[in-house]
Amino acid sequence: MPYQAVIREYDRLELGHHHAFAQAVVPLKGEMQIEIGGHFKQLTVGSVGLIAPETLHDSETTSGSRFLIIDVSDRAAISQFFRNANDSHQELSPLALKYLNFVASLTDTFEVDANGAASILNTALELATGRTTDFIDQNAITQRLQSVKEQLPTHNKISDIAKEGGYSVSSLQKKLKASYGKSPKQLQLEMRLDKALALLRSTDQSIATIAFQIGYENASSFTNLFKKHFGLTPSDYRAQYRASMTSHG
Repeated sequence: MPYQAVIREYDRLELGHHHAFAQAVVPLKGEMQIEIGGHFKQLTVGSVGLIAPETLHDSETTSGSRFLIIDVSDRAAISQFFRNANDSHQELSPLALKYLNFVASLTDTFEVDANGAASILNTALELATGRTTDFIDQNAITQRLQSVKEQLPTHNKISDIAKEGGYSVSSLQKKLKASYGKSPKQLQLEMRLDKALALLRSTDQSIATIAFQIGYENASSFTNLFKKHFGLTPSDYRAQYRASMTSHG
């Protein structure tokens, strides 16, 4: 099972040991003095101890203490919730504390519903660690994809952009489609034409210069593409735009 949870009562010293799975230790009653990877922590009600896989730890508890112990062997969950050794002890929010007490009341039922247990315990870990959606990683991924997208107008080969961004071509195609609803080629064309429109409206640059700026070495290819999409040549569009601005002025 990727997740398991039990209630344990300690009134003794647990000598140093380690295990292949990760573990979250939540005091329900009493206290625990615990050493995790050489760092001494005091766990009390309202806190959680996070023990990464293969981390040496030992503990000593007050008499009659009770703890919710969550064992985690799921690799994705371990990566998300136990990746930082400095986070081996955290205070719980009021919501997390209430939810974990609720989880403690369900431990007897988890063995008969592994899928339900996994969902409940994953939520418990999200609340306990504050990593509900992994904002930092997701933000970095979004910024990386945005950076790749911004390079589309100036590159002719999608494969070059993918390589520079650290993606395979197929992976980049899927990610751009998922985020923007369009293929790399569609986005590239849209961005190039948007820039062309802006330059035609705001500058006196020649058509050849604009074509080169947006990634076309051949001005006639740009003109034909522009006319296909807008029904006008770039020169005619510029003339019409300026005439309309004059008439409205």
